[in-house]
Order: sequence, then C-alpha cells, then structure tokens
Amino acid sequence: MNSAAPKDLKVLFQLHIAALLLGGTAQFSKLIDLNAVDIITYRTLICGLIVGAIAIATNKRLTPKSSRDAILLVFCSGLFCVHWTAYFHAMQLSSVAVGIVSMFSFPVLTVLLEPLFSDKKLEAFDLLMGCLVIVGVYLIVPEFTLQNNVTVGVAFGLLSAIAVALRNVIVAQHLRDYSAFTIMTYHGLISCLILISFTSVAIAQISFHQWMLLLLLGSLFTAIPHTQITLGLMKTSAKTTSMIVSLQVVYAVIIAYFLLGEAASFTTLIGGGCILTAAVSESLKHHKASR
Repeated sequence: MNSAAPKDLKVLFQLHIAALLLGGTAQFSKLIDLNAVDIITYRTLICGLIVGAIAIATNKRLTPKSSRDAILLVFCSGLFCVHWTAYFHAMQLSSVAVGIVSMFSFPVLTVLLEPLFSDKKLEAFDLLMGCLVIVGVYLIVPEFTLQNNVTVGVAFGLLSAIAVALRNVIVAQHLRDYSAFTIMTYHGLISCLILISFTSVAIAQISFHQWMLLLLLGSLFTAIPHTQITLGLMKTSAKTTSMIVSLQVVYAVIIAYFLLGEAASFTTLIGGGCILTAAVSESLKHHKASR
C-alpha cells in the first residue's frame, strides 16, 4: 500500500476545507452590521496578529532584508487592503454572488499584468481568456450606469481583482524569498493601520455579537484557510491547489442561498461560469507550461 496516499488525501481534504471557509468569508459582509471599512479594519488586525504569531512560532523572518523590500511589503499590503475592502463593499452593494464572481477575474488579470513587470510575453490564449472574462462581466452587469447598485458592485469587485492581481505579480517577482506567513502578517497589520483612521465605529462601540463574528472572520475564515493554502502549495501541485481553491466561488453562492436567501440570477451564473472557466483554464495552462 502506498503510504503517500493517505497524506495526499489529507492535503486535498484540507484544501477543500480552505475553499469552503473562503467561500463562507463572503457571508460576513452581510452578517456583520458594519460598513466594509470597519469590518476589514478589525478583520485584518485579528488576522495579522494570528498569522504573525504563527510566523514567530515557526521562526519565519519578519524583518525586511532591505529598504527596497520594506517599501514593496508596505505597497503590496496597501494593495491587499484595497482588495479586501473593495471586495466586501462590492458584496454589500450588490450580492455575494456578484461580488465574488467579479472579483474572481483576478487570475486572468494577473496573467495580463505580468508582462508589464517581467520579460514574459502575452500569448493569444491569455488574450482569449481575457475576452472571456469581459463577456462574463458583461453578463453580470444589468446596465452600464452607476445608478445601479449591481453595476457599482461589479466595479468594486473588479477594483478588488485588479488590486490583488497587481499584488500577486509584485510578490511573485520581487518578494519570493519571504514566507507567506511573513507577507500575510504585513498585509494584515498594515491594512489595519491604513484603515483605522477611517473607521466609523470605535472598538468600545462594537457589540459582543459583532466581536464574535469578527473573531470568527479573522481567525477561522481568514488566517486558517490562508495557512492551509500555503501548506497545500508546499505539498501538492499549484494546479491542484488553484483548482480546488477556485471552488470557493461555488461554495460562496451556495452558502449565500441557504444562509442569506440570496439566489443568483441566471445571467450572473452564466457570467460567473465564464470567469471561473477562464481562471481555471489559465491555472491549467501555466501548470502544464511549468512541468
């Protein structure tokens, strides 16, 4: 009997749990009665402290190796702050389904942005997938006017996607020597510092119920799944990890239906399918190219 098989199954199970938890994250934009800035401020504080503790416990380097790296860590943390806040605002304006499917255009956007920061050339397949994302977004948007909350929600979802795509490219090109725990510590704590002056609710004004939800969001639904994904990348292929984590879109829509009673429209499902197809196709293509 192959002793590696149980370990592989364990890793796959952990990745599915991570995708499910990330899908559940979206529901907190509706469950916590605070605006997006307030939610992300306290979420990032909790996440940063937890992941920072993990980094210290596992002897990961937390101090930047150079002033250049320090600037990049702060800049990428600012981008992640925009990503998190815009994503939650998108779902609060529209629906969980609209917010997450528009945000999940980021894998393709990452591929489109990468040639601007490296010597990699943009291929016809990448452009085709980019067009598929545009079709998906077009199907989700009901009308091209900022008077419609769904349209504005899609716009913020795309802003979230652009921010995280740019962050991914910079991290991949210039911060590969740092652990994911270190980078997430900076993302969490710096995002909190950026947003804290814009909060409308002080810590003392947050109810016990809201604190319980924020603690759940920052720990179980943020720190833990990101840690599981990082460990998954170390023990299995990037293709497998990307494919399973992409299921968070499906999980989020299903959970929103049963927990919040939000039913995605037919065009949103079709548009989301186009975006998800493009994201998965890019993951498969780049995995094969790296083999």
